[in-house]
Amino acid sequence: MMPPVVRRTAHSGWASAELHMLVDLALLNLVTIAAAWVRMDFHGIPWPLVYTLRFPGLVENLVFVAASVLLQTPFALWSYASLRDVERVALVVAITKALTLLLLMVMRGEVQWSRGAFAASAVLCFLLMAGVRAAARWRYERLTLQKHKGVPAQQARVCSRVLIVGAGDAGDKVLREFEAHPQLGSAVGLIDDDPSKRGCTVRGVRVLGPVATIADAARRAGATLTVIAIPSHAAAVTRAVLSNLADTEVQVRTLPGLWELVDGSIHVEEMRPIQLDDLLTRTPASTDLRPVRDYVEGKCVLVTGAGGSIGSEIVRQVTRLNPSQLIMLGRGENRIFRISRELQEHEGVTCAVPVIGDMRDEARMSWLFDTYQPDIIFHAAAHKHVPLMEQNPEEAILNNVGGTRTLLRLAVSHGAERFVNISTDKAVNPVNFMGASKRIAELVVQVNDGRGHLRATSVRFGNVLGSEGSVTEAFQKQLQETRTLRVTDPNMERFFMLIPEAVQLVLQAGALTQGRDIFVLRMGEPIRILDLARSYIKLAGLEVGRDASIVITGNRGNEKMTEELWSSAEHVVSTTFESIMRVECPACTELAVLRPAVDALLDAARSHDASAMRAALHAIDPSINIP
Repeated sequence: MMPPVVRRTAHSGWASAELHMLVDLALLNLVTIAAAWVRMDFHGIPWPLVYTLRFPGLVENLVFVAASVLLQTPFALWSYASLRDVERVALVVAITKALTLLLLMVMRGEVQWSRGAFAASAVLCFLLMAGVRAAARWRYERLTLQKHKGVPAQQARVCSRVLIVGAGDAGDKVLREFEAHPQLGSAVGLIDDDPSKRGCTVRGVRVLGPVATIADAARRAGATLTVIAIPSHAAAVTRAVLSNLADTEVQVRTLPGLWELVDGSIHVEEMRPIQLDDLLTRTPASTDLRPVRDYVEGKCVLVTGAGGSIGSEIVRQVTRLNPSQLIMLGRGENRIFRISRELQEHEGVTCAVPVIGDMRDEARMSWLFDTYQPDIIFHAAAHKHVPLMEQNPEEAILNNVGGTRTLLRLAVSHGAERFVNISTDKAVNPVNFMGASKRIAELVVQVNDGRGHLRATSVRFGNVLGSEGSVTEAFQKQLQETRTLRVTDPNMERFFMLIPEAVQLVLQAGALTQGRDIFVLRMGEPIRILDLARSYIKLAGLEVGRDASIVITGNRGNEKMTEELWSSAEHVVSTTFESIMRVECPACTELAVLRPAVDALLDAARSHDASAMRAALHAIDPSINIP
């Protein structure tokens, strides 16, 4: 049955194009006759008719047809006529009249013609051709509007009164969509920070004011929905909108970025709830992975903590870089099973090897290095929860310090090429056991850099949005269970990054390291956890104080109000990637001195002696001050 349908569709398209061509030709000749007739003060009509039927007129018609076909003006659907179609009409008329003018000037002595009539015919031809298209577009929009008005009430959505943030190109397209689909709602105002647009209108809708006044504008206009119509919009705009509307019932939606849309078209149906990723105070970072491929391709790669949020994403990205083998190490069999099955069933990866084991188990790790001889180690395994590690400090030390040292010792002895350790901003001037353990791990990495063939470095993460155990995961659970979000302190703030950003930072660090360095991502300004909580409630379609609440619980113990990305003793320089910074570290204690100090720390941890652990940590690095 398909071929007849295809033939009918194609035939219908050609018939429409032929009809359009005939209409345009008729208009061309009618305006030529009319212009000449007016030029002759309406005395007789033979000459204009003779002109259109003789050589110059026939040539003009042929040129017009050729230019129209070349620019495809007959194939454009008049119901969707746009300024681009009008531009093409103008170009067709200009080409036709310019070539005809040259012909008439050559035949000046043989053909009777008038320059005034010729110019008038060109203008009239363009106006009429553009006019019939505009009329067709207007008729189509009116019929569409009537059709949607006739949708039964039970089939139509509840109409929204919509404020649109952004009075630019995207805002104009969104307005067009609401006009074409009135059952989805009606636009009652525009919000834009550009003072030159204040009080102006776009498609009859007035610009009411800047984002700072959006709550008042929403109340005045009776708005129930806000659409952020700024593709690739700055996260600061999103956060400002959410913050200002936090105490209102107005819902917030955003549009996909332009890179997500086909041919730049925007549709109201594609509005989506704002994702937490939108709340970054900056544009998400992205880097070129070609330098990473250069050192990963054909090598055996070991990823520790491969079942976690970061480790599993490292695994996914490394598999695309064509390693000879990928060893996925983890203690939890369920997590390793999930990522292993994902690679086999969905990615078709055959080079990945799952290994269950504890990095603190020296015998197991020795077997792993003897068996697989990894060239590159991405070390993502760690204990990371601050309050939990305050209650179990010995585990933070034994795992984060002892496990890292075991891996580094084996990496050096087995001739590994690169070791990238994942650290945290809490390792800068630490005030808790988790941050202190990661700081000592950084020092252990640093003293092993350059030993044998090994190039070792660390990367410092901020809080990773969407990772397991992150604040966003806690908020989601709290909102589902009690609709009460728990915030430790109204002034506490943190740096945030996305999982893909974090992993690209890890991978690039292996290529960028020059020795005695640590890498950090440019994460913009820190975000207050209270603001994040208010925005999260808004994202869920709820109102702070009515549908959900926020309670301040107080500091959970040894938590900083604001984290740091580097210390005063460290020097920060740029890299070849704008989003990544290299922290040059001062020379640290020699391995021969650090080794017994770390041994003393691990002994204190095995003895569960918190006071001895504090003293050992401070002795290794005086910047560590745990109360």
